[in-house]
Amino acid sequence: MKKYERLEIFKANLIKIVEREKGGFVVFEASPEKFVQFGGDKEFGLVCDIPLAELSKEEEKRLLTLKEFSKAEGSRDANSNDLIAYQTFYNEEEVNQAAGLTERIFVEVFGFPNTYNVVTKLNLNK
Repeated sequence: MKKYERLEIFKANLIKIVEREKGGFVVFEASPEKFVQFGGDKEFGLVCDIPLAELSKEEEKRLLTLKEFSKAEGSRDANSNDLIAYQTFYNEEEVNQAAGLTERIFVEVFGFPNTYNVVTKLNLNK
């Protein structure tokens, strides 16, 4: 799959989320173990959520070198307060930037070749 094809898939699905009042989420997978997920809605925009359990130590280091995650907020476990995911946020006008970040995570953080394929799992709340 070519980069422009993946970017179009990312954008089209992210737009579906931010156009909805009740929102939803999408998971982009390059393999069952490596994925990028977004949630959101029209009011709040998009949140890119990367679970810490998905990352090796090297991938975590590479993720934190991306400007979007260098000062990223994290999601913490309610009981232990342990960090469970890295998050970064986009408003509805920043869909192109969110799509570009998704591509960079797959290539720069996870190390997929520029020809990787992506599978999309979209869930729109009713």
